[in-house]
Amino acid sequence: MLVSELIARKGKLVFTVNENMTVFETVKKLDDTRAGAMLVINDKDQLVGIVSERDILYKCYNSGIPLKENKIKNLMTSAENLIVGKMEDSDIYLMNAMLDKQIRHIPILENDIIVAIISIEDVLRAVLDTTESEAKLLREYIKNPFGVHTYK
Repeated sequence: MLVSELIARKGKLVFTVNENMTVFETVKKLDDTRAGAMLVINDKDQLVGIVSERDILYKCYNSGIPLKENKIKNLMTSAENLIVGKMEDSDIYLMNAMLDKQIRHIPILENDIIVAIISIEDVLRAVLDTTESEAKLLREYIKNPFGVHTYK
């Protein structure tokens, strides 16, 4: 399944936070939206990175800085290190990229504009759907390889 099909199913929903927001404010927004990651923008609405639940958990734990004092720009993955997907990528390609880089969210670009964020859950659902459909077709072929139907 192509990413474009995945997005058609999921929708083009992208949540953002400002790089100067506190970690506490971001955690609240993550909780309110039930998102696992958010794109980080600057005051000029330019993409500067991404922050995920894991970034917050591990980097805050090790920093010792209170959540209401620490800024998201201190925790985010910067735009230079961002792994992105394209609309013409396949679900298998995204799954392999996510596994290889040990990430759970990939922003998707269309004409150099981020249009969605795909999670590992989205990818696994698509791969599972495809696998189940292929398995059904194979079972039908095994039962009747020539496609000849004889009815009595």
